[in-house]
Amino acid sequence: MESPQERRERRRAEKRQAIRVAAVRLALDQGLEAATVEAISAAADISPRTFFNYFASKEEALAPGPMWTPEEFIGLLRERPADEPAFESLKVVARTLAARLRPIMADMKPFAELRRRHPELAAKARAVDETKLMESLFGAVSGRPGVTSAVHARLLVIATFGAAISAVQESLAGGGAVEDLLEEAYTLLENGL
Repeated sequence: MESPQERRERRRAEKRQAIRVAAVRLALDQGLEAATVEAISAAADISPRTFFNYFASKEEALAPGPMWTPEEFIGLLRERPADEPAFESLKVVARTLAARLRPIMADMKPFAELRRRHPELAAKARAVDETKLMESLFGAVSGRPGVTSAVHARLLVIATFGAAISAVQESLAGGGAVEDLLEEAYTLLENGL
């Protein structure tokens, strides 16, 4: 059963996603210029003041949100057996996160289309978040079995994320189930591409 705090966090996340969906639909239907804070607020049936409780700007609302947090990824990584090789642990964690995406893949398509039309939106939001995420993950992976150096840890994390991102993007483009594509990507990595 959900605690009151968990329920509040879930509702806040749902409201944030609803605002983001309204913003993306507006931008796709009427153009990026039409997606003002006021128009997004009206489309989401909230006040502009409420909008600013969730987002600092329209660009933030239009940028794709993270599919997982560093804490979530590191928590899943820590749950793996301590003697498991790092790449195996990373693959299991990525599969777990990919399975969570399955129910929302259809909802992600408008975000992918907006990113295709306006790549600058994703680039702005991603730069800070990715740096924080990657630095956290490099540290968590560096102590795993089989990791020989900081460079090795970085390569493992980047390769794992690259495989996951490729699988998600290909799936969104209609290339198949994300889980199958992820397996294909990991097989390619293990075989040296």
